[in-house]
Amino acid sequence: MRLSAAPTTVSISKARRFAALCLLTACLAAPAMTSCGSPGSATGAEDGAETPIYVLNFHGAEEGRSDQRPGDLTVSEFSTLNQVVWQSWGPTRAAGAGKLTGTWCLPACMDNPYEATVTLSNVSPVRGKGYFTKYEITARVPEDQRDRADLTGTLPTP
Repeated sequence: MRLSAAPTTVSISKARRFAALCLLTACLAAPAMTSCGSPGSATGAEDGAETPIYVLNFHGAEEGRSDQRPGDLTVSEFSTLNQVVWQSWGPTRAAGAGKLTGTWCLPACMDNPYEATVTLSNVSPVRGKGYFTKYEITARVPEDQRDRADLTGTLPTP
């Protein structure tokens, strides 16, 4: 029986090509996986700079406006926060404290709004900017208003 070197050479050549293809695939996939960021991430720009983070705010703006650290924030058609002081803003969440009012507590809360904290989260990219898409409000709301209070929800984006 005679052994030929050619089949071994072809086999090694195929193995090398497969290994090179795997290496190339890994090299191309790694930057894509790391630069895209995770859901809620504000990074992803090619130069590593952070994407500006906004909230779409309808307070005093019927069409809404892109806002950062707003002093007054309408989170839904039912709830508004006024005199908000932000402790943090981005890149993945924002936290602040202010005065909560809403259609669900009228007329009493217009004169005596509820002390509240608000957390914005879940950043989604829209036209080169990041927008918070979720909110959660913590406040001491009377039990009879809790089921109507709009304390968690989805924020709109442009």
